[in-house]
Amino acid sequence: TRIGLVGFPSVGKSTLLTTLTGTRSEAAAYEFTTLTCIPGTMKYKGARIQVLDLPGIIEGAADGKGRGRQVISTARTCNMILIVLDAGKPVTHKKLLNR
Repeated sequence: TRIGLVGFPSVGKSTLLTTLTGTRSEAAAYEFTTLTCIPGTMKYKGARIQVLDLPGIIEGAADGKGRGRQVISTARTCNMILIVLDAGKPVTHKKLLNR
């Protein structure tokens, strides 16, 4: 099983990957720390699950802005997409991701 972590830059995707899998994914106080997909593996009830820390997406990603098309094409290979949001950011982020 493969899970993709999708969200805007600096919402905690890398920290979540490190916490779940122990894989070191650089996290910093600036946007776009993760520039490529970082894979990690965790076990849950005997199953091996691959978790992918994907680069942050920005508005217009589907139209090719940033690394949007690469992120979206990698996310499509996942069995599940986990949308990561920063609770301290405006609800508009969630609305943009749902489009």
